[in-house]
Amino acid sequence: MVAVHAARTSTQRRIALINPRFATDERAGHAVQLFDSVLWVFKGTTHTSWLTGAVDDAQVVVVHHSEPAAHLDAWRQAGKLIILLSTDEIHHPAGPRTLLYPFPAVQVLSMLERVEAEMDGATSDAHVSSATAQRSGPGTDPWSFVEALRTLRSLGNATMWLECKGERGVSIWIQGDGSRYFCDNDTAAAIRTGSLELGGLTLQKGKPPPDNLRPRSRSELFWFATYHASAALAPWLEQKTSYRLLRWPDFGCLRPSDAALRTAQIRIVAALSEAPSSSAELAARSQTSIETAARTMNALVTCGFAEPVVTTAPTPPSRRQNHAPVPAGGLKQFLRNLRQHLRLGAAR
Repeated sequence: MVAVHAARTSTQRRIALINPRFATDERAGHAVQLFDSVLWVFKGTTHTSWLTGAVDDAQVVVVHHSEPAAHLDAWRQAGKLIILLSTDEIHHPAGPRTLLYPFPAVQVLSMLERVEAEMDGATSDAHVSSATAQRSGPGTDPWSFVEALRTLRSLGNATMWLECKGERGVSIWIQGDGSRYFCDNDTAAAIRTGSLELGGLTLQKGKPPPDNLRPRSRSELFWFATYHASAALAPWLEQKTSYRLLRWPDFGCLRPSDAALRTAQIRIVAALSEAPSSSAELAARSQTSIETAARTMNALVTCGFAEPVVTTAPTPPSRRQNHAPVPAGGLKQFLRNLRQHLRLGAAR
């Protein structure tokens, strides 16, 4: 998935998602829905703003592999680029223009970036950004899941639900504004310990969670997802920037099970409460490892417990002209006092 490093200028392009009409496998519809979910979740975070619409107006067409070849040929002759969604690994394996369902969101966005590069005149993968190359495989972007959470928070659509599916039946339901999530106790424990690879989950629009699951707080999901994402600073943080603490996290809810780590995090937050610091300074002041300080800083800032310190250039003091003090009574009184002091008597 794509990390948001800085504000980008957005290019609008049109994409058509074709509902499968010639497939007997119900996963064909799920594949199209999954692709649509990725576009929705990452709306506003990618270089290109993809607008879904009718196939006649689209520059890119997304279809299941069961679509008749005659349709594909007609669209290609019309100058449209085709992305195939496959549910048959043997006969339609993953390729430069084929995604094998279920596919991680990172593969969708990497595919779209390659399509963008081709539309912009690039002729090979060498023209695609190095960031895309690093994200070309599943699970290679440690910040993918956190980016999804940040995007949901910015969209603020509480009426939508996102279902995140993983191996061995793992499922997480997240409300569309990111305010709460639902999962079973085993999944929640895996999130807290970092043993669940959140970046490998497939994301799609879904229905509300089952009634037997209790709601869990956004802070809990944000905190542990961010803390365990990477030992390096998050892409939206800067090494040399100082950050200040806004409020203490609720360690009753967010504390790790490991006692030593819990103590280290408390020392880090206490040090930050005393004075703004960069992550490296924070590690030194709290006498903790650079990795623990960076991970904790990532979680503090992403959860809204800390923020960067905005510094402004000091205004130079205005230069004041030197004026000799003027005695009361003006120059004549000054001369008179001087003569009296020198006993010169009255002026001649």
